[in-house]
Amino acid sequence: MDVIFTIVSRNYAAQAASLMESLAAAEPKARRVVIATDGQIAFKDPAIRVLDAAYLDPDFAAKCAYYDALELNTAVKPHAFKALLAEDGMGSCTYLDPDIWVYRPLDEVRQALARAPLALTPHATRPLRGEASPSDHTLLQSGAYNLGFMAARAEPQIFDLLDWWGEKLRFDCRADFAAGLFTDQKWMDLAPGFVSDLAILRSPALNLAYWNLEGREVTRDASGWRVDGQPLVFFHFSGFDPLHPGLLSKHQDRVKVAAGGPLAALMAEYAAALLRNGHVEASATPYGHAAFPSGQLVDKADRRRMLAAARAGEDFGGGLTAAAETWVSVRPGATVRDPEGPRGEGPWLASSADLATWLTTTPDAPAIAALTRARRDLRDRFASDPAGLRAWLLGPESVEGRFNARLAPLETFADPSLAIRAARYVAGDLSEARLRFAAYGLAHRAAWPRHVGATLRSGFDAPVRDLARGLPFPRLFLSIWESRGDLQKLFPLTGFNGRFGFLRWLIGGGLAEYGIDLAALPPSVDSHPMFELARLTVRRPAPEPARAQPAGQVHTLLVAERWTPEAAGGDALVYDAGAARFRTPQGVPALPPARADIVIFRTAPGLVPADAVALLSQGVSWSSASA
Repeated sequence: MDVIFTIVSRNYAAQAASLMESLAAAEPKARRVVIATDGQIAFKDPAIRVLDAAYLDPDFAAKCAYYDALELNTAVKPHAFKALLAEDGMGSCTYLDPDIWVYRPLDEVRQALARAPLALTPHATRPLRGEASPSDHTLLQSGAYNLGFMAARAEPQIFDLLDWWGEKLRFDCRADFAAGLFTDQKWMDLAPGFVSDLAILRSPALNLAYWNLEGREVTRDASGWRVDGQPLVFFHFSGFDPLHPGLLSKHQDRVKVAAGGPLAALMAEYAAALLRNGHVEASATPYGHAAFPSGQLVDKADRRRMLAAARAGEDFGGGLTAAAETWVSVRPGATVRDPEGPRGEGPWLASSADLATWLTTTPDAPAIAALTRARRDLRDRFASDPAGLRAWLLGPESVEGRFNARLAPLETFADPSLAIRAARYVAGDLSEARLRFAAYGLAHRAAWPRHVGATLRSGFDAPVRDLARGLPFPRLFLSIWESRGDLQKLFPLTGFNGRFGFLRWLIGGGLAEYGIDLAALPPSVDSHPMFELARLTVRRPAPEPARAQPAGQVHTLLVAERWTPEAAGGDALVYDAGAARFRTPQGVPALPPARADIVIFRTAPGLVPADAVALLSQGVSWSSASA
């Protein structure tokens, strides 16, 4: 096979490293790929190619919101197959779960793909008797085939299968036995009817695991591990914990492991490999999509609500954003946009220029008052915490485009502690060091004026002269390096190769892991020739998410609580105030206009000031307004 890949969250980095280690010995000519779903993973082996799942799945960010870790990792699989099989010269692709160890070359898989476009392994080749777990009933719920292994050829019928599979997994990759679903796996029961031929690999030497191990004999001779006398090709250690190496799997009670026996020795070897590859540290890594920006954990009920809403058309394309948190916080029947009285005093229906001037020169910061008067959730949450309100406005509200600190007098956000608190609202409850990195990135994403967080940014932008020596090396880079023991081992900064390799890591996703866009870096770094060279050598550079820039001019901009066909008038662009999004008259998402001749507010009078602030925050200007 041309490429062998796995998909992991960071807490399974040790399993991925161990799988790749075993493949390096058993399949040295195969290209090895790890697809990361919740942040960058650094491996000691430079031959391991790491891809960000966000590049592969067009609905990835939304899935981060409404799927849990197991569902997300499995939902990525068809998109990963498609991307890898579509690469130049690729003939076939094999997926292996990260908790697999490969002991011998995958020759049987090659032979299978020579006769069929798709190869799978069944969960069982003989009945599972009795009441122990797993049982035949368990496997009936989980699916006929174990999708910890799958191999496919690059040909049209496989791409058709992957398109169908990917579409099914968009909303139905959940573990929901009552609905007849189990992640990506149950759908593959239908695959035999969709391809011209299917190779079902029944040998116990392939994908040996707790569900098919009963009654089989694991032995070891001079040639290596064997099962029922056959050379063992790969073992699937699903549910295995290296800190409890005597237990085969947390998912079963069917197979008992005899102390001192061959199976116990096999498990002890794998446990040692996981510990050698950093299991203790990796397993303690928090899941990257576990919490909202405030640090509030996303529970299963919230994910199911977001999944149902996404299926119905709600946009969670930004992932676990402050907007998603606000949406979840509104229980059925409740309202967040609940104005406190009528429209307040002020030139709210003046031109954008006159309104902006009034907002920035009025000492009591009317832009802040506009949002609190319009939003019951802000009033309830920050009634006795004005500093918390200002930090929330600097963070989630600015990222979502409902506020901009430039619309308040300079002294409003002078407190330097607000930057760190705003970062905590956006990035969650991180360490102080990580919050400082997050605040640096937030300053760019939220379009803070230069005076907000200026001390923090100037300190990070200062060059480290001892490390520069021909390379752009600001204090920010050194601080990230100093905070991570793994980076210090992988990229020693004493030599050029280590420093250049670290730059490549930062560009390839390291900065993005800390919420820092490349565009946030000072020009002295971003335009440096060596930085440009490092950027060119990264196969898949990290994305540079940025707020949509306003463009073009429209005659009329309608502001409505929610876009509906009735709310759209003629050919006017609509600002969906409830979602803080612009839409065409047909409801298609659109960029904000740079200028409108007239803005017509059709929201409640008490909401007009907040909606005007939101338009200014997103860079829209206008000549006149009416309500």
